[in-house]
Amino acid sequence: MIKIIQELFLTEKGCCIKNRTDNPIHIKQGDIDGACSVYSLMMYLMIMKVIKRNQLNDLYNTIKKSPDVENIFHEFFDKHGLVRDGFYFTQLKKILNRISIDSIVAKSFAEDSDEFKKDGFIKQIKSTLDTDTPIMVGIDYKGGGGHAVLAIGYEADKDGIFNIFCLDPAYDCNPTSYWNMVITLNTMQGRYKHQCLTSNPYNCPAIKISETLLITNN
Repeated sequence: MIKIIQELFLTEKGCCIKNRTDNPIHIKQGDIDGACSVYSLMMYLMIMKVIKRNQLNDLYNTIKKSPDVENIFHEFFDKHGLVRDGFYFTQLKKILNRISIDSIVAKSFAEDSDEFKKDGFIKQIKSTLDTDTPIMVGIDYKGGGGHAVLAIGYEADKDGIFNIFCLDPAYDCNPTSYWNMVITLNTMQGRYKHQCLTSNPYNCPAIKISETLLITNN
């Protein structure tokens, strides 16, 4: 069984939001200013209908934006643009909640959380996607370094979930697909027991899921 959150819809422009089919969701690093976590966050906020794609394409120019959108862009592009080492999700949560966006609440979860201790976030990710809500996933590579992606679906059978489908800002996204990266679960040994599958067959490293960021409607 494959599960994709209901807000998403495929068009000739790629993965979009239903009723906003002129707003493709995927953003590739380099399209706007910011770290991978900021790109994944902006995709998340588009799906939550907090921001629109045309507002991202026009950060500082002619399109009128609400105070909430102006605050988001000011924090993540003016004050914290091009953060070389990226953000931990705790930092993203604090910024989002501090700028007082009335419509949403952000929560972050790290390796000291009950969600991690249960099963490494797998149950949390699945249960969130089952409510048709995306969830940001932070991954650590076995060889060092980390990355942030947005989980929008999964694949499961009678034994449980075995693939997590993600939008990854590091790669292009084919317009005929909802996702451009897959976290395949429990295929390795040790702490880094998952694998990251991308369009580059030579870059499918062993990973662990190290943190999650959940945004819900207030």
